[in-house]
Amino acid sequence: MGQDVTAADDKNIAKRSFKAAGLVLAIQFAMQFIQIFLGICMVRLLTPEDYGIIGMLSIFWAVALVFIFGGFSQALIQRKEITEIDLSSVFYYNVFLSLVCFGLMVGFAPVIARFYGQPILEPTIKVMAWMLPISALGAVQNVLLMRQLKQFFITVSTLVSHFIAGLIAIYLAYLGKGVWAIVWQRVIAATLSTAAVFFFVRWVPKLKFSFKALASLWTFGSKLLAIALLDALVQNFTNMVVGKCEGKRTLGFFSRSKFFARLWPFSVQGAIANVLFPAFSKIQDDPDRLRAAFRRSLGLSTFAVIFIPFLLCTLCRPIITLVLGEKWLPCIRFWWLITCAYVFFPIQALNIQVLKARGHANLYLLLEVTKKTLYAVQITVLIIWGIIPMLLCEIAFSFICVYLNSYFTGRDLQFGLFQQLRAFLPYVVIAVPSCLFAWELYQLIAIVSPWTGLIVSVAAGCLAYLALNRFFKTPAIYELVNLSSGKFPWIRKVFFC
Repeated sequence: MGQDVTAADDKNIAKRSFKAAGLVLAIQFAMQFIQIFLGICMVRLLTPEDYGIIGMLSIFWAVALVFIFGGFSQALIQRKEITEIDLSSVFYYNVFLSLVCFGLMVGFAPVIARFYGQPILEPTIKVMAWMLPISALGAVQNVLLMRQLKQFFITVSTLVSHFIAGLIAIYLAYLGKGVWAIVWQRVIAATLSTAAVFFFVRWVPKLKFSFKALASLWTFGSKLLAIALLDALVQNFTNMVVGKCEGKRTLGFFSRSKFFARLWPFSVQGAIANVLFPAFSKIQDDPDRLRAAFRRSLGLSTFAVIFIPFLLCTLCRPIITLVLGEKWLPCIRFWWLITCAYVFFPIQALNIQVLKARGHANLYLLLEVTKKTLYAVQITVLIIWGIIPMLLCEIAFSFICVYLNSYFTGRDLQFGLFQQLRAFLPYVVIAVPSCLFAWELYQLIAIVSPWTGLIVSVAAGCLAYLALNRFFKTPAIYELVNLSSGKFPWIRKVFFC
């Protein structure tokens, strides 16, 4: 009887997880196209200096948002059972801390402006600081949606809010408002996203607060808070140093290259992780089930994440020339190096989800401290030798990080780095010839029409990637067909005719 219940639970969790992942990824694809469209419009209307100004502020916003959302929200997701007083206590904590951070940002705005020698930073900080209390109001509602595996609603609200905010920003950029177009885009997007989750989740906090409830969440949440804070400091400290040492123009090129290089992998992997963390948490006490779920998830994640960044990186010169404009050509070298640094991102991200789901916050913190020490070396290289040597170090360190991330998970689940690479590398091997095929096709067609060559080569590269996966019968292609053939039976006929 117990085995039947376990099997039924497995089936139910898998069904709900993959259904949620399918819905989220479908919306994620739409979001990708919208973000790319809006990003292209904004980049053509604005200058590298405008994006450099916003890049200078990234560390301050990242740290503030981590303090508000970094630990307790994740602890609420990981905990099997939560009470109303848990939710209300975290809500009031988030709002109070957001107001504190708001006051600090406004108070230190003149200091930050003088540090960079950019007077425009003071008023922009004072306006953008409103994002903190606005976002804090919807944090618990997002947790409730994630616990119910309803990431679809989060993604839809994000999609709609960013689309509306992006259209307003494009209009402001067209009017010549410069950096203010980006500022208002972010404030409006945060406001609309919070309003949307209030619409989807009709939860309101009770007039209850308990330090005891926060303390019970603190054991797990404090580790995640420390990790997220460390990550935010290290990742965004790079922007601060580039802005201070290299200037806002170079920072503008670097930040836009990072945005486009990370857009697909971070968005898609983030959507997958939002589904898998709650799902993994439900089976955290059964290593065999968790190992099987991890193996399947790694193949699907790599299949979905790895190819598009490779393809865009291969075609980045014609993409920048035709779509963004020649003023952005200095982005090419940054784009290539950043893409190479994130090759192993699916492995790293999924190992982290497993550690968090199993409740190994101490191991997670130890890993992140070790990896951030390596990032400190990168910053030293940046200050002494410049941005390109720093990115080369980041590529080298990515190999070390993937080993560190997989070590403890491999020991815990008996699914180590070698087994993970066996599930990962086939998709990388298949992606390389598909990208080369797309490049050669572009070279042939671009002689007649560069735009036609770009469109045809992108489409042909994607078809080649799917065809090679089908030819070599990769596990991910079978998984995707099996998951989708229930509602779309024609997919099975197309791939397995």
